Amino acid sequence: MNPTFSLTPETSIAIVGAGRLGGVLARALRASGFDVRGPSRRADEIPETDIAILAVPDAAIADAAKSTKSTRTVHLSGATSLDAVDFSIHPLQTFTGTESPEVFHGIGAAIDGRTDDDKSLARDLARALGMTPFTVTDRAAYHAAASFASNFVLTVLDAAEQLATAAGVENPREVLAPLVRQSVDNWQHEGAADALTGPIVRGDELTVATQRAATGAHRDLFDALATATRRIAGPRNPEADLHSLEKDRA
Repeated sequence: MNPTFSLTPETSIAIVGAGRLGGVLARALRASGFDVRGPSRRADEIPETDIAILAVPDAAIADAAKSTKSTRTVHLSGATSLDAVDFSIHPLQTFTGTESPEVFHGIGAAIDGRTDDDKSLARDLARALGMTPFTVTDRAAYHAAASFASNFVLTVLDAAEQLATAAGVENPREVLAPLVRQSVDNWQHEGAADALTGPIVRGDELTVATQRAATGAHRDLFDALATATRRIAGPRNPEADLHSLEKDRA
């Protein structure tokens, strides 16, 4: 069993993985006063340390963990189990690799540990970086939620940008961004059902059909999103037919 130790500024931390998150995390830990080694692309290049943070792809975690010379190992995956490591910290944020150390301040971090001591260490390390730690009961569902909130949002925004460009809108990201920000702000404070606006909520099927006809290559995405939106709007628009768009496909 790993010995118990408390997180202090003297705690030595190795970063394995020189990608976007590894670089940002190394800068943030140094700014917080820790003794940081790396980031390194290979675990066997890192000398013995108290903690090894594996900022590597999920499929590489097990092999990287075997190569570390650290007292404890931690991965940053939101979906991977703890089979190969002692604890995990998943920063709930998207990174480009250019962020300042303050990027971790105020964001959430899903934590877990094999033992209560490991979980406590994960919590302390997350807080040392300025994050708010929380636990989850289903890692797969949690990680799927993160994908919906980040990657899938970008997929939808890319479709919006392409459609706006086709419509002759100049600088579509600049024009659409305030709408996106207000929508997210409304969702944060009111929830989707109360924040939802537009023709589906109003039951304006003619406008919905007109929109659908203009979506071109994005029609399948439009149909899937319209169906999901109808489910949310249902209580506010009980007469909305969930299958009304099927008639337009004939």
